[in-house]
Amino acid sequence: MQIKVEVQKDHLQRISKVKKPILAIAELIWNGFDADADCVSVEIINNGLGGLSEIVVTDDGHGINYEEAQMAFGNLGGSRKREGLKSICKKRLLHGRAGKGRFRSFSLGGNVEWITRFKKDDQVFQYSIKGSSSDLGIFDVTDKSIAKEQKTGTIVRITNIERNFGSLQDEKALQELAGYFALYLKQYSHVRLIYSGEQIKGDLVERCSKSYEVAPIILEDKREIRATLDVIEWKVPMERALFLCDEAGFALEKVALGIHVPRYIFTAYLKSAYIRELDETNELLFDELNPVLKCLIDSGKEKIKQHFRGRASEEAALLVEEWKKEEVYPYLSEPKDIIERTERQVFDVCAVNLSAYLPEFDGSDKKNKKITFSLLKHAIETGPEDLKKILESVLNLPREKQEELGRLLSKTTLNAIINAAKVVADRLDFLKGLEVLVFDEESKEALLERKQLHRIIASSTWIFGEEFHLAVDDDSLTEVLKRHNHFLGKETDDLAPVLREDGTKGIVDLMLSKRIPHSSGDIREHLVIELKRPSKVIDNAVLDQVESYAFAVAGDERFKDTNTKWVFWAVSNEINDTARRKANQADRPAGLYYEDKEQKITIWVKTWGQIIEGCEARLKFYREKLEYYADKSSALELLKKNHAKHLPQHLVQVVDKENP
Repeated sequence: MQIKVEVQKDHLQRISKVKKPILAIAELIWNGFDADADCVSVEIINNGLGGLSEIVVTDDGHGINYEEAQMAFGNLGGSRKREGLKSICKKRLLHGRAGKGRFRSFSLGGNVEWITRFKKDDQVFQYSIKGSSSDLGIFDVTDKSIAKEQKTGTIVRITNIERNFGSLQDEKALQELAGYFALYLKQYSHVRLIYSGEQIKGDLVERCSKSYEVAPIILEDKREIRATLDVIEWKVPMERALFLCDEAGFALEKVALGIHVPRYIFTAYLKSAYIRELDETNELLFDELNPVLKCLIDSGKEKIKQHFRGRASEEAALLVEEWKKEEVYPYLSEPKDIIERTERQVFDVCAVNLSAYLPEFDGSDKKNKKITFSLLKHAIETGPEDLKKILESVLNLPREKQEELGRLLSKTTLNAIINAAKVVADRLDFLKGLEVLVFDEESKEALLERKQLHRIIASSTWIFGEEFHLAVDDDSLTEVLKRHNHFLGKETDDLAPVLREDGTKGIVDLMLSKRIPHSSGDIREHLVIELKRPSKVIDNAVLDQVESYAFAVAGDERFKDTNTKWVFWAVSNEINDTARRKANQADRPAGLYYEDKEQKITIWVKTWGQIIEGCEARLKFYREKLEYYADKSSALELLKKNHAKHLPQHLVQVVDKENP
């Protein structure tokens, strides 16, 4: 027979797309577990030339009853799984409820075949269902016959694979699947998941886990959105991630954590019925555009921070108790006053960090630990000027400032406050150092473009805007196309080179990228920067070079119609009169040299003076509140610390002379 899905083809094409290949594999695994399989295995099969030729997912579940094939494959959104939250035979929680999983397999290969065996009236039957990406929504079903093998189950065979999907053959694929299925494998410890011959286990690599209630969100219609958060800490390396799950804990999407939690290896699971609703309407893909979901995710991240602040405190207290029992802790009595209590707290923080960053310390003998702790105690009580300065500064704060610091430390850490202040101070020093590099007479003559200036700027692209991130560094226009395609979710293997009008490849200095959320779809903006040494004046030759890059993008059809803005900058100290006149015309913004609105391409001329002045303006508020003023000495010291091998030699000598 033939099964036809009564849904518009463009809708089927839309749901058959997934962000990552591993998500399509996960859907097929869930189908196996929803069919009460005790074992699901995935094989990634390569041909003789090393290319991916076949993906096979096998389960030992109850199979698909022949009489139910029409319902299982013909009703998108009408899956029988909606009728109950648990499987028929083994009463396990069900993952799928919308029937989308089978269509997502077509994102892996053009042809998909389900070979299934089911049991009826004590007899095992077999038949197959075939579908093709070229005719989505049409499935051909063979007649059923008595199976030779008497075990039920389903084999999904995906062929006609056009891409190599290297991510499916990387060891990170195991980690990702472990993350997606951790809660399920934990709840049903007897089931097995095998990927490329290796079993994925949850409990064996789990260190500990905790669950938390997340603050509910009240919608305008008074509806309450509730969520819980599970945090699992691991014994082995795993990718840190936050999974968005339905209320039963089935992972539906993964988002970046965006928070810094040192030393701990963990995965977090945000669970809510609201997340399942968004998945069924394909809105889960656009978490940044949904304010309710964003608020839910932010609340989950705050819970993660609270969890690890508590864990750090617990571990520190346990360590101190161990040291007291071991009789190596240098304080015998309780602190007498606030000064002694502060010293004790400072000692505990230093000692815990010492233990964390020196793995051999815990294994050392009692005598060595005692000596180490005695020296640390002595340093805190009498010690280095830096420590004394910190203690004096805190103890001499006015009462209201001490209370402000206390409130801050209840929400963040002293380490985070110091890091934030250091970022601002370092940026102010970097700008001062950059000013010396490009404007000092001796420096600007000696500074090399590619080996020195380029390398220094590539590590501090924040000077061009916080919203950008580095995508291409000193590479060809073809690499620019690869990165551009990567951002759009396209495969980039075996690309024909992108050439300029004269047939040459062209090397761009830097390409930065940012994403702009928009109601009609995200807009991507690429900023391509051509850096020139300070002694090089921006003239027609420089602008011709930048134009050749812009025209190569405009002329290559692979860059077109992708909702992307292309911005090109030529940067140096000076601009000659001809270039300045072209870049400062009455009907254009100052510095705009060329604009093609149809291709969304602009070319700008910028000076280092303009860039540094803009950065200083952005940092002015923080500089004033921090009461920090960068000077030449501290600026050059920072440059030498971070970029010694890229500095002109005379500047290195200046720093060495001032800091012997």
